[in-house]
Order: sequence, then structure tokens, then C-alpha cells
Amino acid sequence: MELLICSPLDTVVQTKIEKVTFEAVDGYRTLLPKHVDFVSALGAGIITYVPLKGTAKYVACHQGIVVKQGDKVTISAQGTVTGDTLTELQEHIQHDYKQNEEHRKELSAAMARLELGLARGFQQLKGGTYD
Repeated sequence: MELLICSPLDTVVQTKIEKVTFEAVDGYRTLLPKHVDFVSALGAGIITYVPLKGTAKYVACHQGIVVKQGDKVTISAQGTVTGDTLTELQEHIQHDYKQNEEHRKELSAAMARLELGLARGFQQLKGGTYD
């Protein structure tokens, strides 16, 4: 089978595989070469695939969709992170989480400053003061 995993920004994985395992919204699924054509919503979790003559590799994602048609499996997923081992994947996810958390804090602080400036502007229009 051929596996193609895409994110909104890039092609994450494109390789020949023996099998792929993922968590759909209704449970875990493993697709093998002779599996019937298939479409499913992908839940947040880890996609495990085994390349031809290789060891398992991992891709974490937030959500997406899986389509198996013939010998092609296409996964379109949001927020993908890849790793050769689960430990490596965990490190990538923790790093991304820390970056996202810092970005969220900066964004919250900027929104608070904008809201305060807006409130002050309305008070000045009314002729009052706002401290």
C-alpha cells in the first residue's frame, strides 16, 4: 500500500507501507493491503505505520480524515507531529505544547491591553476618566 499523510501546510509522510493503525472516532482501526475501501473521521491520537521492510513509525495529530481507496491510504490531518519512536514523538509534542502555551499567554496579554485601551477610549469619549 501507499501512505500519504498531509497537513494543511505540507506533505508529512509519503511512503510504501505494510500496514497503518489509527484511532478513528469510533475506535481503533488497522488497514492492511487487502482491506476494503474505507472512509473515517480521525480522532486525536497517534497514527502508527510500518514501512515496507522497516520498523514502526509514528505521527501524532489533532483530528482529520482517512480514505483508503485501492492500494492508497490518504490521511488529511491537522496539527501533525512525526517521530521514529514514541519517546521522540512525546518530546516533540511537549516542545510544541510549550511553544503553543507561550504563544497563548502572549496573545492573552495583548488582548487584555487592547481591551483596556478600548475601555479607556470609550471613557474619554464620554468625558470621564478611566484608571
